Amino acid sequence: MKIRTLFNVSFLPLFMALTFTSFEAQAQNQLGGHFGIVQPLVSFQENAPNHFDPYTIGFPMGITVRKNEKFAYDLEFVGFISFAENNDAVNLLVHPGLLWGLGNSFTFGTRLAYEIGGGRYGFSPLLNKGFAIGDQPVFIEFVLPVRTGSGGGLSVTAALHLGVGF
Repeated sequence: MKIRTLFNVSFLPLFMALTFTSFEAQAQNQLGGHFGIVQPLVSFQENAPNHFDPYTIGFPMGITVRKNEKFAYDLEFVGFISFAENNDAVNLLVHPGLLWGLGNSFTFGTRLAYEIGGGRYGFSPLLNKGFAIGDQPVFIEFVLPVRTGSGGGLSVTAALHLGVGF
């Protein structure tokens, strides 16, 4: 009984102090996204360069949770279409990543990567420059995907991603 009374006597002043204390409001996470087009420029695969024969193009779309101006989490999905002579293929890239604002509308990031349909996996470092056309936020991004797996050996690709933010 004494312990319970002691607890009540200790807890009551703490409860009252918290009740009548004002706290500074904290901003919540900001939710945004993007859509774009990514064009691989050149790819090098173990033992031989691959100059995108067949031609490949991607359509990234992502959802971004921005914690503050300097840090964000981004979940991107990229549908790739490859145009082979007798075998058109569509692959989906699952591409979650972390983004860090560098200032002057530049962003550095890195993404994990898993290609559904191709079975390859790896990571993609990126450098992004944002700007506006009228009121619309747009960006240009240099991406350097590194992939392995599915018997294809290691590959490194240089790609350009143009997109619109919302």
